[in-house]
Amino acid sequence: MFQSVGIKLWEAPYLTRERQIDAAEILQLAEQLGPELGIPTDQCMQGLAALQRNALEKLQSKEEFKNMGVATVKIRAPTQTGSNREFDLKVKITELGSHLCELISQRLSLDPRKLKLVSSGKIISGLRSLQEQNVTNGSTLMVLVMAHSEEEAKRECSTFDRVHKIRTDAKMLINENDSSNFMSIEDQSGNAIFLPKEEKQSLLMGLTLYEKGKAAMTVGNFEEALLLLLEADHDFRSCNSQLLDVVDNYALLNLDIVWCYLCLKNLHQLPDAEQRLKMCELKFQQSYGKNMQRVTEIRGQQSNEKIPLVRLHLLKAILYFYQNKRDDARTMFRVVETELLKLRIDDDCLSRLMECGYSMKECRIALRACTNDVEASIEFIHNRRQTRETNEKRSERERKLYKTINHDASSGDFQRIKLELVDQLMEMGYPEELAGLALKRSLNDINGALNELAVNSEGLRSELLRTVSVNEELQKKLEALGFDPQIALIALKLTANDYDRASNYLFTNVQNGIYSEALQRAIVELNSKQSTSGCNSAEEHTLPTSNNSGEKPSTSKRTARSSNSTDEAKKQKNIQKKEMLDILFKSFSQDIRKTDEDSHLDLQLDEEAKLLQQYKQLLDMD
Repeated sequence: MFQSVGIKLWEAPYLTRERQIDAAEILQLAEQLGPELGIPTDQCMQGLAALQRNALEKLQSKEEFKNMGVATVKIRAPTQTGSNREFDLKVKITELGSHLCELISQRLSLDPRKLKLVSSGKIISGLRSLQEQNVTNGSTLMVLVMAHSEEEAKRECSTFDRVHKIRTDAKMLINENDSSNFMSIEDQSGNAIFLPKEEKQSLLMGLTLYEKGKAAMTVGNFEEALLLLLEADHDFRSCNSQLLDVVDNYALLNLDIVWCYLCLKNLHQLPDAEQRLKMCELKFQQSYGKNMQRVTEIRGQQSNEKIPLVRLHLLKAILYFYQNKRDDARTMFRVVETELLKLRIDDDCLSRLMECGYSMKECRIALRACTNDVEASIEFIHNRRQTRETNEKRSERERKLYKTINHDASSGDFQRIKLELVDQLMEMGYPEELAGLALKRSLNDINGALNELAVNSEGLRSELLRTVSVNEELQKKLEALGFDPQIALIALKLTANDYDRASNYLFTNVQNGIYSEALQRAIVELNSKQSTSGCNSAEEHTLPTSNNSGEKPSTSKRTARSSNSTDEAKKQKNIQKKEMLDILFKSFSQDIRKTDEDSHLDLQLDEEAKLLQQYKQLLDMD
């Protein structure tokens, strides 16, 4: 209103040359505007005085920032009790983030180590300057602090320590993942996803922190959840894979961050919320297709992917409300109301389906996908289970094959081996590991693979001596049959730990203690490979070259004992490390197991319905 009529309260005549407030001019303006606004003159004058003070404070802060680099930032400190504390602070933007934490902690009388600052959706680092982190004059920062009750204070005191420990534990597990195989990346249907090593680590860290954040949201701990989700967002942003453009994980992450903003009543993050919702909508379109076209083509007209869209539309409507776009808000709230009606689950159908022995989650997902048709829902559940089981078995088989033939999925020139081609070669009588090696060398050319198997089968078997890690239990079973330990080892390597094939191989190639030429070549080949790789294990020194003569191995007993002792120490160390990691993983994943890959499709939508009614009342839509 003031802009349209050219009223500037921070200039003359409402301010004297000495920069003092001209009360007479303010009174005259109040007498003029009061009747127009329908309010008493004294109240209008108080409002004008407040607006003038606010304008003068902004001008002063701009001058301080321009001349001295001192920024005035707005601080908002929400608590678990629901109250909000807001105040302004002045700080040089060249100062570190830790200095601003100190100033805020003094104002709030709290331990600075227990404060986290969030600006524009990013956590402020204490080790970098405010200027580097785009904190400028007028910026609004959200502060996550302790609540006042003793119980909540104890819980919040540990929040930030927990977040730090979660990242540290996740980093340890991910770094050891290639050898320990604690975590793997699969799509929603259970298909394995292979990525370059660095990108895989970033994506695993992002997904892991996201799962921990979702677990915190499930129990209503939105402060810890927000910290974990923002940490996950940082890792997702460092992942360069185009995979993020076609899967919905990053979209769901942004959606959950905005949901946490809403639950924490943090309206100052509206600009970041708006950007995240735009990002979310774009990613959903890339994943699901415009108007759900891609999902409809794959799964039919009804789909549970509509569930997160309800929350997206609800958050957009609430955003419009606080941006004072009331007409847009009403339109979007009507869209949400229609979507909620379509996704409503019939209680009788739910009871009937659960009586068949299915879980609550399975029943809700199926009934929404099949519009409350119980018979169709039963078929839906069975098909879904079967598809996932098939894909999981296929993924496990694929990972095992890659490990057997040393097909490095993290290398830059990695090409996925087509399992259907492996199956074709196996139908022709070739072992799976040899078929996989041949297709690896021929780059999935089945004719090239057949040629490789025909003319270079010995070379492929020789490759297995290098790549296959022997199962110790199977090796002991072969030793119990009377075979030399090292000969048993060779047999298991050549047959990729297939006990029946390994035993048949030994019975064929060991006759009356005499080794066949093929087995002797394998012994020489393995010795050669170990020697080339600089292996100093006892296995290298004691492998027999033939069992025809009575000669003993040339290595001394002392060397063998020393080597055996070293190997045993390494083995015990690895066992202890594995046990420690097992304990860490069980502890780390305990709350994650309460969530799963379908959690975003199984929202009960009760909270969404409550919020819809609340804002409809505010907009007089009833």
